[in-house]
Amino acid sequence: MKRILLALLFTLAALFVSGQINDSGILSLLKARQQLKGLDKQELQLKQDLKLLEKSVSPQIPTLRDATTKQKLDSTVMFVATSDLLGWDKSSKDQYIYDASGRWITGIYYDWNKATNVWVNATKDEYTYNANGKWSVATSYKWNSTNSVWDKDAMQEFTYNTGGYATQILYYDWSTTANNWIYDTKYELTYNADNTAKQFLVSSWNATTSAWDKSMKYDYTYTNSKLTQVLVSSWDTDTNDWATAMKYDYEYDAGGKITRTTYSIWAGTSWMYMMKYEYTYDTNNRIATETRSDWNLVTQWSYVAMYEFKYDGNGNNTEYYTYKWENGQWAKQTKELTTFDLNYTYADLILPSGYSVFFSPYTLATVSGGMNKPLQDIEYAWNTGTTNWDNKSKTIYYYSAGPGTGVVEQKADDASAITIYPNPVANAFNLNTTESNVQISIFDLSGSLLLSKQISGSDPVDVSFLSEGIYMAKIVTEKATVTRKFVKR
Repeated sequence: MKRILLALLFTLAALFVSGQINDSGILSLLKARQQLKGLDKQELQLKQDLKLLEKSVSPQIPTLRDATTKQKLDSTVMFVATSDLLGWDKSSKDQYIYDASGRWITGIYYDWNKATNVWVNATKDEYTYNANGKWSVATSYKWNSTNSVWDKDAMQEFTYNTGGYATQILYYDWSTTANNWIYDTKYELTYNADNTAKQFLVSSWNATTSAWDKSMKYDYTYTNSKLTQVLVSSWDTDTNDWATAMKYDYEYDAGGKITRTTYSIWAGTSWMYMMKYEYTYDTNNRIATETRSDWNLVTQWSYVAMYEFKYDGNGNNTEYYTYKWENGQWAKQTKELTTFDLNYTYADLILPSGYSVFFSPYTLATVSGGMNKPLQDIEYAWNTGTTNWDNKSKTIYYYSAGPGTGVVEQKADDASAITIYPNPVANAFNLNTTESNVQISIFDLSGSLLLSKQISGSDPVDVSFLSEGIYMAKIVTEKATVTRKFVKR
């Protein structure tokens, strides 16, 4: 599924499954593009991978602070555990570019090439804004490695009401045959007087009739200003009318916190349960556990999974655990530990925002996870054989100071990322850095200087004049100084 569409699907998960939320999960969405495995995980990924929650009413319009304190997220890098589960291999990198106002204008997404030890282009998203600072057009591209160019892939066009809420989103696919954009899907939204969602319509483009065909409809019901039900209907082409399909029901405690979400499908004459989520809270009214149960199609609910959240004194979600119901008890599955820089609050950050184009002043169960600056997430898997936690994946967040400038930041290409390849070397080696100005110096093991020259990071380094043996290369870039050992054959 295309990345832009995936981003919106996560927003829709908030609408359809959890109701509209005023805490938009940005960083969780960045991670979720790599971790999504099935539709039933959308709600989970949206709420639980989130380590930073945006508090702004309009997340597409950042509030910039003094450049000396503002921290801009340049990139996130994901690693996966090595085969021995002791080390880490690079996996993917997301890079974010901003304009002078701190608005996210470009996202570039890379995959790690183990053979060459370099980041290779995968996909790219570009965003333009209207006069009110909201997304106008979002365009996605796929990297064409054969021609070394970005090929157009998909596009979204956004329309808003006077309150800044999205009323229509048009999806296009790029046709290489027609060399033009063609319609794919249309979303239409209407709102109540208090800007809560009233109805959401999904239509698909019929190329044969050159018209929009109705597909899905979502109707929202509120009681005492709380969302209590979302009714889902599908378009029946036989009756040429809407047919009831499923519903989501929401229950709350006396304090207004959601306690249960129940999903049901229409069985023709009556509603049939599918699944439910139940929530508990800590003493600070933050979600502590979320428990999923499935209906066994007879008379009872059966536990399936549980998700547990723990927080530090600042309210950051520092620990997250998943469990599976097995043999009458909860069995450990995964845990995720997140570290934060407490010297920076959420308001001190510039992030790639804009996913939450749907917004209303309504809050359901959310993870209170973003008071400070996240630095690193490490996910572990429980090993039942050794009864220990094994490394699974790791995400590191790279920042720079000051508001966005539109300049490509590659903080992920730090000292630990610069390597020599191939190694051992026959006649020449390369460096996996995109820096244009690199000073390289080569020494023998006695410390004698054998070569010193200025190169571009993409230039090969000729070492054919060296005898067989072991050498040291000192590599100096604008961002790092490293020393690497290599073998000359």
